[in-house]
Amino acid sequence: MTPLGAKGGRVLKLRSEKTKRWILIPAAVVILLLIYGVAASQQKTPLQTELPQPKIPKPQFFCGYCHLLTYPSIVMKGYDTWKKGKHNKYGCVECHYPPTEAGTGTEIKHIPKKPPERFSYLPLGGGTVRTRPKITDASCMTANCHGKPEDKFKTKKIKFTEKVPFIHVQHLEKKNQIEGQQVNCTTCHQHETEKKHFQVAKETCHLCHFKNTKFNQDRGKCNLCHELPKKPIQTSGQKPITHEMLEKAKVSCGSCHYDVIKAAGGATYEAFFEDNVLKTTLVLGAGRIKKESCLACHDQPKDLKESGNKKLMHQKHVTDKNSRCLDCHRPIGHTKTDLNLPLRKYSMKDRCSACHPEPHNYQRLLIAGEKREGVIKSPDPMLKARTNCLACHVEMGVGSKGNRIMKASGKTCVACHTKEHNKMLQDWKTELTKELEAAKELEGEAQEALSKSTLPASELAEVKEWFENGRENLKLVLYGNGVHNKKYAMLLIDAAMGNFEDLLDELEELKGR
Repeated sequence: MTPLGAKGGRVLKLRSEKTKRWILIPAAVVILLLIYGVAASQQKTPLQTELPQPKIPKPQFFCGYCHLLTYPSIVMKGYDTWKKGKHNKYGCVECHYPPTEAGTGTEIKHIPKKPPERFSYLPLGGGTVRTRPKITDASCMTANCHGKPEDKFKTKKIKFTEKVPFIHVQHLEKKNQIEGQQVNCTTCHQHETEKKHFQVAKETCHLCHFKNTKFNQDRGKCNLCHELPKKPIQTSGQKPITHEMLEKAKVSCGSCHYDVIKAAGGATYEAFFEDNVLKTTLVLGAGRIKKESCLACHDQPKDLKESGNKKLMHQKHVTDKNSRCLDCHRPIGHTKTDLNLPLRKYSMKDRCSACHPEPHNYQRLLIAGEKREGVIKSPDPMLKARTNCLACHVEMGVGSKGNRIMKASGKTCVACHTKEHNKMLQDWKTELTKELEAAKELEGEAQEALSKSTLPASELAEVKEWFENGRENLKLVLYGNGVHNKKYAMLLIDAAMGNFEDLLDELEELKGR
């Protein structure tokens, strides 16, 4: 191979320079095109300021045609529940806009030029609150819907639940309205969950019927919603006990059912007296306003100055804005208590618990009649019938320390049973006293035998446990007053006497070894 000369070096140098020029020229062209493209795009192509139009659901009368871009998730939820509901054959505007006055008064105008106040909106900035949609009663009561004359919708009896019938007209009368509130269709028929477009929440009924009312009085009267049960409560004894019989004897419903009203937020039960006789109970503090709920909607302190004005609050929130009751109030429950729960969970709670953690604990244990060693489970029949303390303790008296107490007597038994039951209470007391005296005498013998025994502690451990079990059974009868569950009290006494007798026999046997 021939070495490269000077001429060959010049040729390579020229070729290298030409290559550079061929590379630089296209690069410059590309840069110029990019600069021109950017400048042109800034001058001619506007920035995208709107989202692309969404796919509009069918049918075209769906409100999302206009409102979908405003708050799509809210509208779509409403659309989905509407499709599943009973009213899916009717367009949104047929309910959300009232009928016109023209012609028969049943025609529906199409979407107006401006949305009325009853529509929900969410403006930005300031102290604004998103309101709930409101449907006028006129939309519901057209001749094509629930206002058919032959239907008698407002006056006919409707099956609300298995046990509760319902009639509309009483709820719409002015005299039955809560101060500042005008009940209309959507006061009760609200969009509560995502399962249904609207429904009636039982909690709404409970709040109106039980807040600020005495048990079984005024709006809270049981027979406003419930018919008197026909099935006997108890069939044992000389005659069956029925609700009709108790009603004639003027026995309070609260005697068995005060616990069916359960209030959140620290409500308490207290006695209610008429002519110094206990008639019923009160639920105090039920359905209180949740102050934190105000702040969920109102972020301006000036908006909360009138929060204690009941009339104004109902006017602004319920009548005008269609708020749900439980948006502000704590719920009031209305159900039977599960009798399988531990007794202390459904016994009456009172303010005494601050200093007396377990008031009437022995009485409650006696009534519950739980299974114990050597004693079968035997709850008091009155507990099974849901009878509470206030069924028997209806006579006002004074205790040994001058404090007011509620006493029971044979008269109370007669109200629910027969005239012969007037002396039953005293008979029970006499019998239990006699049995307790015999058991206490045997307890003394067992205790004396234990104290005199010289046997080692290891051999006495088991018999001492028998003794303590027997003593605890007697305390339950003595301090709990055995008449609260006479059958269970007799079983406890028998078990205690058995423990003491076994103890004496065992000590004799150990001593003879």
